[in-house]
Amino acid sequence: MHHYQPLMKNRFYSFLLISLLTSPSLLAQNIEELIQKTGQSLLKNKEFNAVSIGVYKDERSYTGHFGTLEKGKDLPPTDETRYEVASVTKTFTGLLTAKAVLDGKLKLDDDIRKHLDGAYPNLTFEGTPITVRDLATHTAGLPQSLNPAITEAYSKLEANTPYLIHELEKNYSKEKFLEALHQLELTEKPGTNYAYSNAGAELIGYILSSVYNKPLVELLGEFILNKAEMNHTSTKIDNAVASGYWMDNQEPSVLSSSLLWSASTGLKSTLPDMMNYIAFNLSDNPIVEESHRLLYEKNTRWVGYFWNIWKDKHGTSFNHHGGTTGTQNWLYLFPKYNLGISILVNHSGPKTTKKLNKAIKAILKELDY
Repeated sequence: MHHYQPLMKNRFYSFLLISLLTSPSLLAQNIEELIQKTGQSLLKNKEFNAVSIGVYKDERSYTGHFGTLEKGKDLPPTDETRYEVASVTKTFTGLLTAKAVLDGKLKLDDDIRKHLDGAYPNLTFEGTPITVRDLATHTAGLPQSLNPAITEAYSKLEANTPYLIHELEKNYSKEKFLEALHQLELTEKPGTNYAYSNAGAELIGYILSSVYNKPLVELLGEFILNKAEMNHTSTKIDNAVASGYWMDNQEPSVLSSSLLWSASTGLKSTLPDMMNYIAFNLSDNPIVEESHRLLYEKNTRWVGYFWNIWKDKHGTSFNHHGGTTGTQNWLYLFPKYNLGISILVNHSGPKTTKKLNKAIKAILKELDY
């Protein structure tokens, strides 16, 4: 009896503590305080101007906004601010590709030339063709862009880089893309090595538009944006889209534009819409389940339908980064915890990616995961 009572008492207090920590009201307060802490911490980086942080947990969204959208002015971001999500657009394209596979419109091991107009004898290496799987996992052997000038411009960390890229992209059409595709020479067997490629994602955009006989932006609206209730997300550029800053530039960068399929980049979204997107990706949905399926694995590189996949004590998680010459963002999904995190900033530089990723890892740790 002398040992039994204290043991029961300790168990009671442990149960009480766990109940308090996991109560909805305390959890909500903890997340809201954590967003405030993270936002203020990120603003200590003097190059950051506007920061927006969203956390989705157990069917509830929490958002916070910090700083200013324009240097030297009191113009804070809000839930109505639309940010360029850049390459996170690829995860939307991944969902459409997964749907096309489930619909029987595509097969992962299809030779992509089956879905292209015209002959492309060059899209094979020693008898091995590029497949849909290769495009969705960045293993097709394609360069970052089929326009070498764009690839070169992105590799330069100079003040005029945003201007160079803007001028190149506004003159780069679908016709020029396909002309370059005809001239491409593969240097290794498709499906072998991971090499990040906007060109590969745009090529999937072309294929999806072809098999559904609809523009990709219409497919995005019909099958994802409408179903996920992302009413403020589109490729449209308007006054609500936040301009951003490149490196140490004092003048904002020109918003990115593309004449291609908007499959690799191009979507603009609000933070509440990104919370809805997280909810959609954490829902019980066969298309989502397919899009999260592991398609490529080599060493520590795991890829689904454009999603980066990671497995550790947090279970299987999914993430993607997006960046333009004015904005950057990270999107993380942790299905094990019914949790998702999105951080967006209107700054882009070589250290921005790491700082945002570090902030997300800190949030995860603060939530005791």
